Amino acid sequence: MDPSARPRRLLPAALVLALAALLALLVVPAQPARAYNASSSACALQGTTAYTDEGQQTDHTRFQNPIGTKQIGLIYVDFPDAPGTTLPLTSYYDTLKGATDWMRNASYGQTTLDIQAPYANWVHMPKNSTDYTWERGFSWSTHQVYVEDALTAAANAGVDLTRYDMFYVVPTATATAIGHSPTFIQDPASPTWVWNPRTGTWVTIHWAVTFGQDMWTWGYKVADHETGHTFGLPDLYAFNGDLNRYVGGWDLMGKISGPAPSYFGWEAWKFGWITDSQVSCLGTANTYATTLTGLEYGGNGYRLAVIKTGATTAYVAESRKVAYNDSDACATGVLIYKVDTSTTTGNGPIQVVTNPNAAAPTGNCTALDMQTWQPGQWFQDDTARIRIYVNASDASTDTVWTYKW
Repeated sequence: MDPSARPRRLLPAALVLALAALLALLVVPAQPARAYNASSSACALQGTTAYTDEGQQTDHTRFQNPIGTKQIGLIYVDFPDAPGTTLPLTSYYDTLKGATDWMRNASYGQTTLDIQAPYANWVHMPKNSTDYTWERGFSWSTHQVYVEDALTAAANAGVDLTRYDMFYVVPTATATAIGHSPTFIQDPASPTWVWNPRTGTWVTIHWAVTFGQDMWTWGYKVADHETGHTFGLPDLYAFNGDLNRYVGGWDLMGKISGPAPSYFGWEAWKFGWITDSQVSCLGTANTYATTLTGLEYGGNGYRLAVIKTGATTAYVAESRKVAYNDSDACATGVLIYKVDTSTTTGNGPIQVVTNPNAAAPTGNCTALDMQTWQPGQWFQDDTARIRIYVNASDASTDTVWTYKW
């Protein structure tokens, strides 16, 4: 028999289609047929950690709703072993007041921190600063005692606690034992009550930021970071090892002094500052082209391109520019990161995807601060079967093509 006449062994049809799809992705793809997908709810991932996480749904019986004006009572406290001597207290207030403008910019004007100092003097804590065992990882109940003592002292000094949604508690600069600035978040199962002589009632304390001496290092952005916890956000820095290995200086919940500290767009969506209609969601096999407006700018337009990859995971692309809260950004372009809403605070619930062709760091910029993607570059995860391709950029937007197969 003529060998050429022998029947050829054919590959299964499913394998042929899979190989064809893969070959198509090995070259710069043609423009997607679909421009966007408005069904963003399909990409809204549920948190599973039972505390602060990157899940879209936030338990507002425990955490504060980010939208609107937050009345914040600023309380100055001193201690028997660290008496307050500085008066007037303008240096303390001035260190924190910039948090208001920063939050207004981050929220596109939807959230205001109205910081008020109702008692312009020290209120006196009943114990020495060293008696509060102020160390990282201390228990919630230990923190509760400090908050109760501070706000009881404030109430006894005449402050009407009922006027405020939350409190900023600021120690005298001589209280070196109060080192870092943790956030107190209510536990509905164990409410924190303080007697309010002005009204003759018990007041439930929901949230407080208890500042430490690190406020003099971080400045007002530490208030925005800690207030983010009251809104339900986790820490994005690493609790162990290289602290900034997950997100570098791209988000305030990672590195407070980072060059581009705007909250990630994913978090702005979680807060409701970005609406569902501004999220391009790719949840099933398809291709979309999305023009993203720089995250720093207000107004309409798409802000996020999301590819859902699992029940708790997704890749996100957003446009970052040098503007407003990111005026010191080291790089512009498309920032790509992976979200995992099952990952606990301090263990990398968001991780920036690195670009092997990113520009080299200069000055105070780290390598991770440079990880944006430019036109003609793409990221691909073969296991997740996704690709994000940057098609075009201008001064205020970036266009990405997202693929899922």
